[in-house]
Amino acid sequence: MNFYNEVYKRKDELLEDLRTLCQIPSVFDPSTAKDNQPFGEANRKALDQMLAFGKRDGFITDDCDGYAGSIDIGEGEEVFGILGHLDVVPVNETGWHYPQFDATLDGDRLYGRGVADDKGPLLAAYYAAKIVNEMDFEKKYKIRVIFGCDEENGSSCVKYYFKHRPYPAMGFTPDADFPVVFGEKAMVGFNLTGKIDDEKIISINGGTRSNIVPNNACACLEGSLEDYEESFNAFLKENNATGSITMNNHVVLKVDGRSAHGSVPERGTNAIVLLCHYLHTITDNKLVAFIDDYFYEDTAGKKLGIAHSGALGALTNNLGILNYEDGHINMVLDVRFSNEVDPIKDVVDAVTKKASAYDLAVDYNATPSLYVDPESELIQKLHAAYVDVTNDHEHGPQAMGGGTYAKAMPNCVAFGAEFPGRDNKMHEDDETIVFEELLQSAAVYAQALYNILKK
Repeated sequence: MNFYNEVYKRKDELLEDLRTLCQIPSVFDPSTAKDNQPFGEANRKALDQMLAFGKRDGFITDDCDGYAGSIDIGEGEEVFGILGHLDVVPVNETGWHYPQFDATLDGDRLYGRGVADDKGPLLAAYYAAKIVNEMDFEKKYKIRVIFGCDEENGSSCVKYYFKHRPYPAMGFTPDADFPVVFGEKAMVGFNLTGKIDDEKIISINGGTRSNIVPNNACACLEGSLEDYEESFNAFLKENNATGSITMNNHVVLKVDGRSAHGSVPERGTNAIVLLCHYLHTITDNKLVAFIDDYFYEDTAGKKLGIAHSGALGALTNNLGILNYEDGHINMVLDVRFSNEVDPIKDVVDAVTKKASAYDLAVDYNATPSLYVDPESELIQKLHAAYVDVTNDHEHGPQAMGGGTYAKAMPNCVAFGAEFPGRDNKMHEDDETIVFEELLQSAAVYAQALYNILKK
């Protein structure tokens, strides 16, 4: 069967379903959280919509207390799982050239939050499962499409789901890159706190999530415009940066950066770090000094003494959130590294030692790496499907820095939907995906499911 042709027949329906999902602003909202919608009203609405697709198509659906849901396709005792997520990261108020919560087709590209991460790929895999289910061949597994509502905020959704539902025998998550990903880096999330008083700095704020490079930051200072205007404007020019200085009871400095996924912070420009680089020239504040000393022009952890490169790639470090108000500090770091690294000895101890010298206390949460043998049946069959559909013999199974649902269950890996050489601007303004490539990814998933399900 030509799976691409089968997908293409359904392209209008897939696009309509994607628009319906993307028009739901499913960002984690604790203010509307309650029983059966633990991640807020919009995330509950997205879950209901995905369940409605399954009911519309005649499949068995399951709502796991609002944390996650599933659609069973086909029959059988053994289950092959497809894990995707319905929640999305927040959008910036400015910087978008298309509606933020929609799936706008402009030329060959779709734009909107979730078209690439992860509503578009989830629907591509769902449509692939429907196509394979319609084929007449003896199948080893039924397909269970599982979708959570809190992937971007720690994946508590699927952790809850798998406490109450059994694991599939194996599976993949369409939430990364092609070809198939056999390894994901370990992670340590740091929360640095402290109290550092400053007569000049009233506040510094920037960032919304640890896994996003912050694209703007703001500081309020005592004094007048004349105290800072010349030096700040010179700083912006010297660093080829944009920002503003205004007076509103206090002096307000704003600096613009560029968002990127926290797993590839080198692709972005961290506005918090850039702003603190300027503030370090006008104050001896220990917090500002810490940030400037250890994070300016360094996303690899060299200055912190934690840099490492291994089988899963090089260590990355993202300062994702800073809230500094009335001397009270809350700072969040996202550090990712290969499986050879000892998270405590090589990362936590080093960061703690550096931070304590600046009067900062450290708390942390560690997540292990993922590694599936590249020679395993799962990896080999998924990769063969990718090659069959794309004829790409150049790119092989790979490791990556991003963390996915694959870590939530045994024998599961990330698989697509971003193709080699593409940047779909996930977690950035104008998130995008080439519509043709979304259709091609569905064909890859259909071929993969056929490879795995056939007896």
